Amino acid sequence: MRSIRLLLADDNPELLETLVDLLQPAYAVVAALPDGASVLQQAPALNPDLIILDISLGDMAGFEVARRLKKSGITAKVIFLTVHENIDFVRAGFDVGAAGYVFKSRISSDLIDAIDTICAGGRFSSAELAASGNTSA
Repeated sequence: MRSIRLLLADDNPELLETLVDLLQPAYAVVAALPDGASVLQQAPALNPDLIILDISLGDMAGFEVARRLKKSGITAKVIFLTVHENIDFVRAGFDVGAAGYVFKSRISSDLIDAIDTICAGGRFSSAELAASGNTSA
């Protein structure tokens, strides 16, 4: 197992379970949380390398969670994982400091690539792949 520590946050419990199943074999999933308040409360103690956030969490927007994490000094990189495939959302995600933006429709083809790219110091966006016509799964 790689030593990359992931914190996952999504208000859909079935999706969280799917993400854990997908990622746990290759990464250390330190928590799978249902809301932004839990992320803000637990991230400091869990010390993840990457936080994978839904934009539409039940209690607050993922963008707001990312802002608060950054303001509190959390150094974990953020990947937004979302159904919002609109370029304005993608830009807003990067504007709040995200290192990645992955469409939920492309989880199987993009999420692991996004994690590896970001951990190697890059940025990742499903939108750029979609725009370039790269639709390989």
